[in-house]
Amino acid sequence: AAAPVAALSHQKPKRSWAVRAAVVSTLALAAVACLVLFSGEKAGEHTNNALGGSYYAVTKPPAFNFNRFIQNAWFYDGRSANPDMEGFIEKLARRHHYKLQIHHLNTFKDNEFRAALFSENVHCIVFPPLNYFPGVSGLAQKDLRGYVSSGNNVVFVGSYEWLSVMNDVFGFQLMSDYKDGPYFRNDRNVRGTPFQWSMSRLEQPDGSVYGVKVDSIPMDGKCMFDTMNACVVFYIKYNLGTIVYIAFAYDTPYGIGHWDQILHAGMMM
Repeated sequence: AAAPVAALSHQKPKRSWAVRAAVVSTLALAAVACLVLFSGEKAGEHTNNALGGSYYAVTKPPAFNFNRFIQNAWFYDGRSANPDMEGFIEKLARRHHYKLQIHHLNTFKDNEFRAALFSENVHCIVFPPLNYFPGVSGLAQKDLRGYVSSGNNVVFVGSYEWLSVMNDVFGFQLMSDYKDGPYFRNDRNVRGTPFQWSMSRLEQPDGSVYGVKVDSIPMDGKCMFDTMNACVVFYIKYNLGTIVYIAFAYDTPYGIGHWDQILHAGMMM
């Protein structure tokens, strides 16, 4: 009768050891889960900090911070620029974004132009429509390429003169084209850019539109809005930066529809 009791006494330590092993395993799994959650929170904080400012091509974050517009921008207002259009585009840029600080770039002279481009706080230049071709020296062209290549953004606004300048400075072969609107958003190309939140359709504005043949846009470029192979909004990746072209000249305050949103999206690239 004593033999079964002895057998039971030998089984109790085994069961106790199994319970202890299960408890230890549970605690270890809980500790690992806590570490994973803590590291995830740290990564989320880092991502939020990275997205604290406006979107720039230099960092290419995984998502946009659409709640913030850029804080500073250069606007070219030299002698070759159209002063009326330049002033109107400035007003449109500040629409709903009154904290935007606009700095005026009034020359392509080598020293002054280079000094402006070396500003660390201004990551966008807007070039309004021209009255005639500006004189851009070889050194100024080189500085502009360097400005874009280092992760900044330039926005050229509706004129065939700027298309010619873009070809000369960046080596493109853009060809002009015109088709009546409306112009339709390319949903595949706008993903991951500020243009994805713009209207799906842009109406023909009352002013001038200087479109570009889609086939002439470089391989690194993407057309945002087009119709019948005529593109009216596109951007081109250039090293770490971007070059944006908006075909509408903003030469009238009437009938512009949602083209002000297109200007804002272009400046946020």
